[in-house]
Amino acid sequence: MNDILLSSIPLKDFEALIRDCMKSEFQKYNPAPPQEEELITSTEAAKILGVSKVTLHFWKKEGRIKFYKIGTRIRFKKSEVWEALQTNRKYNRLV
Repeated sequence: MNDILLSSIPLKDFEALIRDCMKSEFQKYNPAPPQEEELITSTEAAKILGVSKVTLHFWKKEGRIKFYKIGTRIRFKKSEVWEALQTNRKYNRLV
């Protein structure tokens, strides 16, 4: 059988014990929200990459650069654009 231990503790201590247990359990299941990434326009992405908007559209169509469609608008993650720029410089082309 299970061992059951009954003991009297003050109500304030019991409340604090329950609060601490609940807090630690909530922290396990409610991690910090992910940090939002800055989205930029095609104009800004083309400027960072040093290419025209036509070239950027061509790369987008070929799948060379990742983009996100939000409604009818096209956006790029700034970090992914910088990564593409580094790849372009390293290999002298956009991969």
